[in-house]
Parts: sequence; structure tokens; C-alpha cells
Amino acid sequence: MAFTQAMLAFGLPTILFLLAGYGGYKILSLAVEGKFNPLKVSRFEAGNIPFGEGRLWYPLQYYGYLLVYTSIEPIIVILLAIAEASYYSSFILFRNLLILITSTIVLLYPVLYYAVKQVNVIEYWLMRR
Repeated sequence: MAFTQAMLAFGLPTILFLLAGYGGYKILSLAVEGKFNPLKVSRFEAGNIPFGEGRLWYPLQYYGYLLVYTSIEPIIVILLAIAEASYYSSFILFRNLLILITSTIVLLYPVLYYAVKQVNVIEYWLMRR
């Protein structure tokens, strides 16, 4: 009986949500159906002839700092979330806390190492003209 209740509680709303989304998509695609226009699929829709470099160079000097932030931020969030736990009263909870922190640091250390190496690449700090 528990499986049937779980299917009704989670499966049925999911199926209904997907069906409602698909129905809305079909209704909107019928309502907004347009005619084919070759100008819209041409390369330069605005009509301006391109000149100069096609793609601009994007400076990557702060990419390493972005990686450092996105790597350290989950560790800090996990530490703040478990700061209120009473891990000092239970050895099992303390062991699980150490496993969580150690595995997080082990998984994120290669990303941090790569990020610090990216910050130290001087060529990323020079703008190409």
C-alpha cells in the first residue's frame, strides 16, 4: 500500500504537471505560429554589413578568482549550516561531520589548485589589441 501512496503522492502530480506543460506548449505554438521569412534566417538580420573582428577577445584574468569563490563557498555554507549541530555530544555525528568536511575538501582541492594556477598566468592579464 505504501508504494501506491507514494506513486499517487509524487508520480501523479509529476505526470499532470508535465502534461499541463506540454498542453500549454502546444496551445502557444498554435497561437503564435508565424510565416517563414528568409530575412529572419539570413546571417545579418539587422542589415548592417559586418566589419572588423568577428569575435572579440574576452579577458579571462578573473576566471581563477571565480573558480576560487565557487569552490570555497560550498565549504563555508556547509560549515555554517552544521555550526549549530550538537556534534560534540555524539561521536557518530562528529564522525559524519569529519567525513563530510574531508570529502568536500578532497573533492574541491583539485579545483582550487587549478584556479590558483589560472590566477598566476600572466597572459590572461594582458589585453590583446
